[in-house]
Amino acid sequence: LRDKNNKKISELCANPHPNRLWQGHFQRMAGSPRAGFADHRSYMYAGKIIDKQVHLGVDIASTARAEIRAANKGRVVFAEYLGIYGNMVLLDHGQGIFSLYSHLSQMNVSPGDEVDKKTVIGQTGTTGMAGGDHLHFSMLVNGIFVMPKEWWDEHWIEVTIEAPLAQSKF
Repeated sequence: LRDKNNKKISELCANPHPNRLWQGHFQRMAGSPRAGFADHRSYMYAGKIIDKQVHLGVDIASTARAEIRAANKGRVVFAEYLGIYGNMVLLDHGQGIFSLYSHLSQMNVSPGDEVDKKTVIGQTGTTGMAGGDHLHFSMLVNGIFVMPKEWWDEHWIEVTIEAPLAQSKF
């Protein structure tokens, strides 16, 4: 199921908006981190390990059913139930940049909606393969899961993206 779900996400990221929609760093939901990007996980059944996976996002816990705002400006490309991710929203920020929000108890947006950092896109929850109420947040570049923490960092955005773009000649 995990592979099937990740294939669907990859397909959703295949046709990004051609223009950059996002501005500045991406905002992080307030709350406590519960699992980090690239954490190794073992899944047990009857006392035996039946699967091992690498975590493709960051889990953030807050109060139950906490409001989730869009991390940056973009458009909704997916807002429905997707297997292990449960209720999931995927935002296209343009030029191959996507943010993913899953395990939501409620989704307040629909495909085609335009969002910004003030838009409440849903509430944390326990849908899909979730061990408690939280937000699973991922960032993707051209369909590849990347470390969300970098996209929350103003300095990283400036040094890694803004400065090289300013120096380039198109």
